[in-house]
Amino acid sequence: MHYDGMTFRPPYEAGSLLLQVTRGCSHNACTFCSMYREVSFAISPLEEIVDDLAEAAWEFPGVSRVFLVNGDAFCLPADALLNIAEMIHEALPNVRSIGCYARIPNVSSKTDGELAALAAAGYNNINIGVESGLDDVLAFMNKCFTVDDALRQFERLHAAGLPFNVNIINAAAGPKRIAEHAAANAAVVNAAQPTLIFVSPLHVDPGTPLVGLIERGEFEECTLGQYLEEEIAFLEDLELDDCVFFGVHVSNPVPVNGWLPRDKEALLAALRAGMARIPQAELDAHPNKGTEGSLR
Repeated sequence: MHYDGMTFRPPYEAGSLLLQVTRGCSHNACTFCSMYREVSFAISPLEEIVDDLAEAAWEFPGVSRVFLVNGDAFCLPADALLNIAEMIHEALPNVRSIGCYARIPNVSSKTDGELAALAAAGYNNINIGVESGLDDVLAFMNKCFTVDDALRQFERLHAAGLPFNVNIINAAAGPKRIAEHAAANAAVVNAAQPTLIFVSPLHVDPGTPLVGLIERGEFEECTLGQYLEEEIAFLEDLELDDCVFFGVHVSNPVPVNGWLPRDKEALLAALRAGMARIPQAELDAHPNKGTEGSLR
């Protein structure tokens, strides 16, 4: 299998076949992200994809899910993604779904008909880095889209029948805006109605622009306790139907995972109990650094 540089996937894709179709990230400029800083973006040669699928068919013939890596593989044109799906289904007939990372601009670049065709070809639960429900925070993160942009694309994905997951970065607005950011994040997720929410604190990783902003006093980082306060407030405001709340990542101080709305009260109780068990000195400190800082 061809993998260039560090290969990333969401934790819940641990059982998926990772098929490289791009190198790096087509954007690679988010303020907080260190994942692909050393990798130049490129599209994988078709012959490499063919070779990797042949190897996968030999080694993992029964695989049922494929996750396309790296970066935002959904940046590829629809015809390329459809061709890749056709090759996957031919080589691995048990595959029932294909996922990947995606940015809002990746979705907006495709027509309604193309999105529907991609859904019919098996693409689902694509992982979208929404990160925040506040436009100024999105601009600070250099995400290159607005909340309204995201909401329009979520509507198009629903209309196309293409399920999606969203990533939310709590504490990304700083300690003075915890309640505001939690409410805005919940509002955008409630409007999106995703299949899964992947939630984590803002990472501060070496080599990212965020480090310099903090050192120059242009951004104030939340403490561990403030992050948990925001996660609890965010969860309290969620009104979702049949959605996974996924907070099980190396950076989550209190790991929680469950279904909404069924498990909402249990998740809140677990977060509050976990917070109560953490010594005050740790709650007053900043979250762990160097935890592969993007939730794209």
